[in-house]
Amino acid sequence: MTDKPPKVTIHENTPTQQALAKAAATFEVVDARGRRFTLRKPTVLSQYRLIEALQESAENRVYMGMVLPLIYVTAINGEPESVPFTKIQVEALIQRLDEDGINAVMAGVQEHFGAQNAQEDQTTAKN
Repeated sequence: MTDKPPKVTIHENTPTQQALAKAAATFEVVDARGRRFTLRKPTVLSQYRLIEALQESAENRVYMGMVLPLIYVTAINGEPESVPFTKIQVEALIQRLDEDGINAVMAGVQEHFGAQNAQEDQTTAKN
């Protein structure tokens, strides 16, 4: 009988790996109608593109506070959803989500990504 050395597994958890995992994290929320929304933190480029698409409307803080969480939506009921890059696409997403969906998405963004992070993202995108 030979003694085998114990199997050793090394798991690296570098800051880069942590950042990548956090960026790729998705969460699902369900609205009052039972629709499922997959949320993921948008890239900085997506945020800049949203600002560009909204043009003058992006200067309205209330409007941006209402719209910015919507770009966290990556799928609706499992169907991929693109980040809106025109004002018409933003309005189409608002119409598609309707009040129940918007409420669920906003609550999900606040719960999983933090309201402060959404505000920081908006500030970063505008500067």
